[in-house]
Amino acid sequence: MKRFATILIIASMLLPVAAIAQRGKKTTKKAKTEAAAREADPRMQMMLEATQRVVFIDSIVVDKDDFISHIPLSAECGKLAQADGLGVYTNELADKRYEAIPDAEKQTHIYTRDLINNSWGEAALLEGLPADEANYPYVMPDGTTLYFAQKGENAIGGYDIFVTRFNNATGTYLRPENVGMPFSSEANDYFYAIDEQLQLGYFVTDRRQPEGKVCIYVFIPNDTRRTYDSAAYTDEQLRRLADIWCIADTWTNGEDRAEALKRLEEARRDFAGRQKRQTASNKPMTELEQLKQKGEALGKALQLARNNYARSNDAQRRKMSAEILQNERDLEAMQLRIRQMEKEERNRQYQP
Repeated sequence: MKRFATILIIASMLLPVAAIAQRGKKTTKKAKTEAAAREADPRMQMMLEATQRVVFIDSIVVDKDDFISHIPLSAECGKLAQADGLGVYTNELADKRYEAIPDAEKQTHIYTRDLINNSWGEAALLEGLPADEANYPYVMPDGTTLYFAQKGENAIGGYDIFVTRFNNATGTYLRPENVGMPFSSEANDYFYAIDEQLQLGYFVTDRRQPEGKVCIYVFIPNDTRRTYDSAAYTDEQLRRLADIWCIADTWTNGEDRAEALKRLEEARRDFAGRQKRQTASNKPMTELEQLKQKGEALGKALQLARNNYARSNDAQRRKMSAEILQNERDLEAMQLRIRQMEKEERNRQYQP
């Protein structure tokens, strides 16, 4: 009996050691698996070494099926919607929509629609995008830069984040580019948007999240692409930064983050107010109100285009000039129509 008790005591002492050894084996196995994956796909190591230096200021975990409702974009950035796992973006003018639509094989692709006579026209597949499954489009206020999530051979995981730009000369989109780490990963990275009005960025991923959940990261967008000096970091440090293991690892200037958090609070407050007003009011806008809203939005977009024109080189200006001139003509015609409709409305009011 004493001998049996002694065996039990020895076994209990060895169990923690065995557990630690087992965890060590698992960690080693995981590290070897990741190293093997990078070796099998050289793009992963290249992306790792080119990880963008971005300051992440906040994060929140939400339901995957409803994450769009937690992204407080400024009104000037347009509107986002989400239904049945499909993303929809409508521009600020509310006359152009980008949406993910499934085909006969249930593969989703991005289409666009134009508002014609107060109703949405036929969906047209975006020209120039690969045939791989794509979702959650977002178009920058310039009207040409498109971010979206896509699977396929150009992705390193499930969905990755891609960017492309519309080529006015050909009427198609340029070959999309993977934005790279930390926004693309071996997990599913669903959504990317930049709010130029408040200088805030939003990024959505399911990395390290339970089934049905995603994490929304808020970051400070850079004016130009900045990357970490791979020579100054170990592979493990770069991996942590690329995977966003801890947003505090990205903090540099506390003042910048504090100011960005104030802007985020402002964005959330304004977004909540817009949602409340939209829910409370079911009264549709008149044609004049809609036209005024479009005119205001077009004026802001035109001013942004002019600012970009001033900062561009000669080649970029040649491409932008035709679009700016057309927008100026459209705005002038819209303002003329608004004045005519206002005059007609005043005449009706003063009719006996």
